[in-house]
Amino acid sequence: MPIKKNSVFTIHLGCSKNQVDAECMLSELLASDFSISQESSTANYIIINTCGFIEPAKEESIDIILSQIKDKKKSQKIIVTGCLSERYKHDLPIEIPGVDYWLGTYKPGELLKLLGFSEKHICETVPTNRINFGSFSHHAYLKIAEGCNRRCAFCAIPNIRGKQVSRSIDELVLEAQQLEAQGVKELTLVAQDTTYFGREKGKKGGTLQTLLEALLEHTTIPWIRTLYWYPDFIDDGLLDLIAKEPRLCKYIDMPIQHASDRQLKLMSRRYNQSTLYSLLNKIKEKIPGVSLRTTVLVGFPGESHEDFEELMSLIQKIQFDHLGGFIYSPEEDTPAEKITADTVSESEARLRLDMITEYQEDLAMERNEALIGKKIRIIIDEVAEESEFHFYGRTEGSALDTDDIVKVIEGNAEIGSFYDALVVDAAPHELICNIL
Repeated sequence: MPIKKNSVFTIHLGCSKNQVDAECMLSELLASDFSISQESSTANYIIINTCGFIEPAKEESIDIILSQIKDKKKSQKIIVTGCLSERYKHDLPIEIPGVDYWLGTYKPGELLKLLGFSEKHICETVPTNRINFGSFSHHAYLKIAEGCNRRCAFCAIPNIRGKQVSRSIDELVLEAQQLEAQGVKELTLVAQDTTYFGREKGKKGGTLQTLLEALLEHTTIPWIRTLYWYPDFIDDGLLDLIAKEPRLCKYIDMPIQHASDRQLKLMSRRYNQSTLYSLLNKIKEKIPGVSLRTTVLVGFPGESHEDFEELMSLIQKIQFDHLGGFIYSPEEDTPAEKITADTVSESEARLRLDMITEYQEDLAMERNEALIGKKIRIIIDEVAEESEFHFYGRTEGSALDTDDIVKVIEGNAEIGSFYDALVVDAAPHELICNIL
């Protein structure tokens, strides 16, 4: 097929925040009379929006870049953007000469300037009227801030994306309204640290609570979800708002990383085990039926058997609804490089992660089996193609792309709509339902 002039094909890698960046870039191009190609072979420009957070993500990004270079035609241009190209902006252009344009993380207007557009055609603010090319048109991410003010010892994000810069509440409300006009029924707020939203600006910046209140007042989106809480700045007002407002999903994603005071200090996490227990118990008390998600990191330098046992004890006592576990991956230019504590062998770290995973699988099975015969509220995400099931969806307690799914075996439904359903069977990460 012939290549279309001023057409673009995008390959997005990495997290939801990176996805929003890719959507913003495409929105700018569409507003400048570009078209979107469904295949790389027909696109004038191929954009690869990379991830550079940990080693496997970096390797995937490089493999895709090399693959596209190998397959590109003479009239095609390859543009590499994102965290990987920001992190290694001096090295990559030398090591991979086949790329036509290198950009770092998303900055409004930068891509259009690179392609030769004049200043009068370029808006240097984040486009609020952005396209949504997520998995499903009824769901969208809303990135509320860029960067991070935390300096967790294992994390390279502050080096890549800089300090936190929160967007204005008015701008975010406008973007949410425009996403709602496109048919979005579930809005997921993301940032590196959502609970710190606005606080770097002082009183004029607002808070996560005031942002949520504004979204509730100025939109009618049925489900509003927030990811990536840090244990600081979670106050009673925020929890009470989530508890009382039915449109705010009773779902909290708060990566704790560890529970041992010694490990938390080495990781430069600014809380201790006691405050963590108090906060998690307060959340469960203030928001009845809340779904708690967390992530934990094992194998960090110096993690002893006693440290791991403290983490395991917290997991067993709190009983998180969803849990992701990771093995520490050493990253250059992070504070963890300077930690001289003994390293944990890969086999030992894997054993520890397996213990957590096995416990969480058993807990998930027990919880889901307890729902058999009960009624739940679900959103329908997609038709279950080539399957015995009719549809796939989720409950309020599950975030898109990361948590459990619902499989509908009987009943008719529309994508993006909400239904009551009866649970008839269960597995550790899925519920089998009939629509009522």
